[in-house]
Amino acid sequence: MTTRKRPFRCLACLLLSCLLFSPGLSVNAELNQTESVTDRNDLKPLAKSDYWAFVSPVEPELIQVSNPQWCRSPIDRFILARLDKKGLVPSSEASRHTLIRRLYYDLIGLPPSPEEVQRFIYDKDPAAYQKLVDRLLGDNRYGERWARFWLDLARYADTAGYEGDPDLPHAWRYRDWVIDAFNDDKPYDLFIKEQIAGDEFTEIMGAGELPDAEPDRLVAMTFLRLAPFTEPRGDETRHEMLSEMTATVGSVFLGLTLGCAKCHDHKYDEIPIKDFYRMKAFFNTIWMPRPERGDIYQIGGSLSAPFYRAHEKQWARDTVAKFTKLISESKKEFEELKQQLDQQAQTQNKSVDELLKDPDSGISKEDQRRYQFLNNAERLIQQRIKRLEPLAMSLRHSYGPPFEPGVPATRIMLRGEYNHPGEIVQAGFPSCVTGNQEPADIRLDPFKRWPTRSRRMALAKWIASDKNPLTARVLTNRLWHWHFGRGIVLTLSDFGKLSGGPSHPKLLDWLALRLVDNQWSIKSIHRLILNSSTYRQDSTPTNDKAIQIDPENLYLWRFRQQRLQAETIRDAVLAVSGRLNHEQRGLPTFPPLPGDIAESVKYTRSKWDTQYGPQGRKRSIYIYQQRTLSMPLMQVFDSVVCDETRPRRSTSVTALQALALYNGDFVNAEAKYFAERVRHEVPDDLESQIKRAFLLAFSRSPTDKEINALTNHLSNAKTPDDSLLSLCRILYNTNEFVYLD
Repeated sequence: MTTRKRPFRCLACLLLSCLLFSPGLSVNAELNQTESVTDRNDLKPLAKSDYWAFVSPVEPELIQVSNPQWCRSPIDRFILARLDKKGLVPSSEASRHTLIRRLYYDLIGLPPSPEEVQRFIYDKDPAAYQKLVDRLLGDNRYGERWARFWLDLARYADTAGYEGDPDLPHAWRYRDWVIDAFNDDKPYDLFIKEQIAGDEFTEIMGAGELPDAEPDRLVAMTFLRLAPFTEPRGDETRHEMLSEMTATVGSVFLGLTLGCAKCHDHKYDEIPIKDFYRMKAFFNTIWMPRPERGDIYQIGGSLSAPFYRAHEKQWARDTVAKFTKLISESKKEFEELKQQLDQQAQTQNKSVDELLKDPDSGISKEDQRRYQFLNNAERLIQQRIKRLEPLAMSLRHSYGPPFEPGVPATRIMLRGEYNHPGEIVQAGFPSCVTGNQEPADIRLDPFKRWPTRSRRMALAKWIASDKNPLTARVLTNRLWHWHFGRGIVLTLSDFGKLSGGPSHPKLLDWLALRLVDNQWSIKSIHRLILNSSTYRQDSTPTNDKAIQIDPENLYLWRFRQQRLQAETIRDAVLAVSGRLNHEQRGLPTFPPLPGDIAESVKYTRSKWDTQYGPQGRKRSIYIYQQRTLSMPLMQVFDSVVCDETRPRRSTSVTALQALALYNGDFVNAEAKYFAERVRHEVPDDLESQIKRAFLLAFSRSPTDKEINALTNHLSNAKTPDDSLLSLCRILYNTNEFVYLD
């Protein structure tokens, strides 16, 4: 039995419902009250709000500052002006060792090699730092790092959630599309349009055939379908699905909590319930493929979307052929292994299944793993083959009469419930931004053959317009947060009155205008931020006066130290050990799970296709995102598979994190390879090995004090191998390894 999906409601909605159904207020009385409120919305005189977020950015004047020589860009003037008012001064510039490590982790999510560190340290070119920024922005690993932030916003997963947690076999193509978009510096306005309305780009000017959407744009629209999904229940499920799309688009692109107006007028911001349904009307003509035959979960099908990258079609064919051959080989190998284990089982009067479960049976772990994989190989490999079908988890507009339904009437749903319709509304934009509730201008084809088309494109163009006061501000604020650990506006997806407003409003406006001026180039904003003196500050809190006046570093008198994200920690462990698989794109990977978790997963029904070889050591962005099973190492460092859009991650500090690093199978296994790498690169001398290990792990040389302390500690080891292994475990378990200065 599939779990019933809870109605999509905000906290205020839930509190209101408690009041509505309290003794003394009948349901009919509440309905009449809601209808009268809705009617009054039509009578309210609307005017464009003067709230700061709804007013277009204005080019700010550059204020005189106390130390203009410190300023490398206008960013620094805005920061220094606030520091001047507080009587504070910025910190000194960080060392070159610190800067190269900061840039590498920030831009590509991996540590620099010792050779790259040395090259940068001794580079006498005055533009060495700027050239390093440009080189890393041009590195294809940049997209793997920065796509992760967007996938959190897009509530990306490879399964649908709820009971059964069914597989979404083609969601991985959206993950790769996002990686490419960041690497290619796809203009952000185009990035928006392709995800909201990728099927509506071609403007129909004649009576000809309706063209197919480009396959990459069909893949991009996976964004709209990534919410958790359960067994459909007709009108109720469609209402919840379209409401979730509306709320997600509002929060991700506009920084508006539109979802709070689904059930009633927004409690704090100027968003009436009518505006939520006017926005929802843009999605009302969406058509989704029906579920595939045999899909017991009924989660919806996919659309044809041929592979579009160079050589990708041939790669898919070759991979399918390899997998098909592997099925045949695995059947033969399984029979041979089963015969061998049958003989051992008979000598112990047990079945093969009992023999695998018995730790004292004498069966090696490798044989146990092999038996489990081969016993399930056909099912798991067939799932891999299915993922390589040229399909996308996408949608399109309805073709309209006479082939499919036309434009349905959009009604306000009283209390947000699908079976309590109120007045009819037309598609339109939030009145808090436009100052009116007029219907949106939706361009239809001249022959009126496709009345259902172009609605989402009208919305996407309005969001992506350089006249929209929110879009560029929201994106640049996200970029600022991802670089500094805190946004100019603290609540990244809520620019409403509860946000507290921007700490540096003129800086936010200046950045938003630069994004538009630079043709919506995200990399252009990276360059402005990274090349600033503000970003290049040291992170050490040595200024006692600043600590007293601004203990939270709100005014950025130093760089804010940050803990690495879970994905970066895992990737760094593999990079330092020399075992990271740098292969890019492709099918999801399934790294080995810890023993206790692996044992608790019923292998015959699990989707976790464990890969012990190099495929399981690809970067963490490629790990299979299963909503009901998070990898413990990732989860303990605050990475969970998203059920809803997540603008920021929590940064907890728990004992489990220390235990995961010190006792975890993964880190301890990689510590051995780390030690082997150091031994191979520096065969004999312990002091040289310590220096090499520090360069690999921390991008710096150890101090004399550290060398002496470690030499004394390691001298007690039984063998040189034990000594080196101990060193590598120590380095993996330091704060310096998981924190970025």
